[in-house]
Amino acid sequence: MGKRQCVLDVPDTQAGLFTLRDSVLGQAFAAEALDMARVLMSVNQTLETRDRVLVDGDEVAFFPVFSGG
Repeated sequence: MGKRQCVLDVPDTQAGLFTLRDSVLGQAFAAEALDMARVLMSVNQTLETRDRVLVDGDEVAFFPVFSGG
């Protein structure tokens, strides 16, 4: 994406982690170019595999998809 950090305002509608992932990465990549389900994510430096509600001040990180075993 060419950015190390990005600050986003998330509406008070209890936005979820998966919604944020789909929105941010969907804007940066063509829909067919990235399997969203394979993107690793963390919230507040803890790896997350399930959707969760985000709150003010949460730090979210997306990790690139790596190949290999």
